[in-house]
Amino acid sequence: MSLRGVTDEDLKAVLSENLTPSDSIKTRERLFGREKTLRTIDRAFASPGRQIFIFGDRGVGKTSLALTAAYLHTGIENLPVYVMCGKTNNFGQTIQAIGNALIPVEQRMEKPSSGGGFNFNLPGGMGGVGLSGGTQSAAAIPVPQSLNEALDIIRYVAAKRNTTTIVIVDELERIDSTPEREKFAEFIRNIPELNANVRFIFCGIMHDVTELLQSHPSAGRILETIELKRLNHDDLWKILSVVATKLNVELQQEALIRVGQVSDGFPHYVHLIGESMFWSMFDDPEEVRKSDSRHYKEGIKGALQRTEAALKAQYEKATQKYRNTQEFEEALWALADSTSDRRQIAEIYDGSYKWIMGKRSDRPLLPRERLNQRYLSLRKDTHSRIVVGHGSGWFSFREAIMRGYVRLKAEDNGIDLGKHHNTAGMK
Repeated sequence: MSLRGVTDEDLKAVLSENLTPSDSIKTRERLFGREKTLRTIDRAFASPGRQIFIFGDRGVGKTSLALTAAYLHTGIENLPVYVMCGKTNNFGQTIQAIGNALIPVEQRMEKPSSGGGFNFNLPGGMGGVGLSGGTQSAAAIPVPQSLNEALDIIRYVAAKRNTTTIVIVDELERIDSTPEREKFAEFIRNIPELNANVRFIFCGIMHDVTELLQSHPSAGRILETIELKRLNHDDLWKILSVVATKLNVELQQEALIRVGQVSDGFPHYVHLIGESMFWSMFDDPEEVRKSDSRHYKEGIKGALQRTEAALKAQYEKATQKYRNTQEFEEALWALADSTSDRRQIAEIYDGSYKWIMGKRSDRPLLPRERLNQRYLSLRKDTHSRIVVGHGSGWFSFREAIMRGYVRLKAEDNGIDLGKHHNTAGMK
């Protein structure tokens, strides 16, 4: 126990309260950097019929913002209704799930009644005949077959609550079918006609908003569209500083800077690195009053081991080949060596790739044309389509959250991306 006065149980309690990489945030005091956005949502809900659409990169904190805003608006006595879209969900099933959320799960899970009858097994494995009574019929909302039936389900939800109900519809981007998306758009356009005390927060990506407003421009009058951007460094540092204060330990400034750079504005990575870093301090054989580079490195290793499995799988499929594995990794590291979403091959090559290869003196420097070919390959299914091409030698990661994972991998291999750039403007 090398954090003075901190027991194993103390550390677990502080970490579970403040660092939750696998759970969403639901309270304002833990939602750093989102005060302005929370005010925008609160004021939008003051306008009759106004609904919210939060969009942004995967992993940027849309769900946490939606849940926190919902709890602030209704209080803990009137929990929000939360439903998640899925690849196999359609519009009707999503609306059904909203209605079912107001019915106790045990009622929905019970088998339908078949009336009384005989059973042929007695307790203890003894044979015999017994008489059983009928079971209660399961209560469940049917899947709506029309827009009007869908709206009726929302009216039912409103009638079950005495005060405002917030409904969060998350991961709208997972609905692939264009006809199903059209149903959502038509539904949103008609929400104000309900005259019900129900407000919606939809979460998705920019494509969802663009497609929605293109197909139903009138939805723009109903939706308050909020783009959620990645957190700046100051707010990322606060996540860890709050924990350090509670544990009476000081964090090395260099470590805070590196966590801010590696996490690329995604709080998820800060939570992952922080958990492992604080445990490393706790496990240190010497008493720790201030973290050092060893604890930071353990934080990076721990974050890599515990990060989302899908990101690991994508990275491995993109890079782990019979030949040229290191070349693909180095290409990804070079692409990740900037906060710019899109980068041109000449700038990647001269500004990042050469610097990386200078730190890997045992590795050959590829000509620029060959590096460009690596990026063209990384656009293909055989390489997880991890990279997107934008014409004329411009490339980006398909998902911005992958850049953070690539930075973790590079850092674990001794390549501290972003450190050689001027980061004065990267708040």
